Amino acid sequence: MSLDNHEELQKFIDLSEHYRTYLDEHDNSRPDGRSFSQMRPVQILDNFLQHSYGSSMIRFGNTTVICSITGQLTKPSLKSLRSGFIQTVVLLPRTQAWSTYGRRQQIINENLTLSQNLLDIIYKSKLINLEDLCIEEGKWVWCLQIDFQCLNNDGNLFDSCLFALNVALRHTSFPTVKVDPDTQKPLVYTKDLQNLEYNKEQQPLCCTIAVYDSAQEYQYLIDPTLEEETIAKSLLHYVLLKNDQICLIHKTSGAPFSPEKFHHCYSLARDYILQLRSKLNQQN
Repeated sequence: MSLDNHEELQKFIDLSEHYRTYLDEHDNSRPDGRSFSQMRPVQILDNFLQHSYGSSMIRFGNTTVICSITGQLTKPSLKSLRSGFIQTVVLLPRTQAWSTYGRRQQIINENLTLSQNLLDIIYKSKLINLEDLCIEEGKWVWCLQIDFQCLNNDGNLFDSCLFALNVALRHTSFPTVKVDPDTQKPLVYTKDLQNLEYNKEQQPLCCTIAVYDSAQEYQYLIDPTLEEETIAKSLLHYVLLKNDQICLIHKTSGAPFSPEKFHHCYSLARDYILQLRSKLNQQN
């Protein structure tokens, strides 16, 4: 990297000060050229993994995520004989997860938190009914495994994963399973596929907002890059359903927010998610 340019030198020495100076001096403009409310280009590739029941690859700018949905037959819980299971796992690139810069444990914790948040959203939004995963009550159910493999993390991973999940679910189909009446073992018919039943009307999508404390007031950046997330005062995650109902609000550390600021950020999130829904519906 050349450090001849003063702006590049400031960014190299103090990234936080570089962003603070830039945002104070440029009205509604970010270092990458976008306005505060402008998202990066979104690219979608669906149903491309041969050995998964449903899949998608999503790019938000340089952030690339693969969502893979598979299933495993298992016995139901004694507490609920008609309910299947769902597991979610988020994996960051190996080069980032095993960094030697002291962030390994922090990244692992962020992975676990994001995995749990995605699972909570699936349950809270009732996106997938666990009883629809039942093959035969008290005998066999599906355990749905939803894996998110981040090939490149340049910020806004929450939005990317949830968007990828919505795309993958549209093309998820399972083999037909019947229980042998004599052996009570499942018989799997891989050539006879049936679509996974899920609640298409919910469509939970996330908007991540990076909050900066500038010279004037708080500034809010939609679809933040990894650099913007790293030096933001706090991050806000709004998950909205198709009717604009709030499914989840999560705020990282930072100064307390007034109800007025939360309402303002909700308006920003609603407009952003409306654009995401438009891109998602173009896949029909």
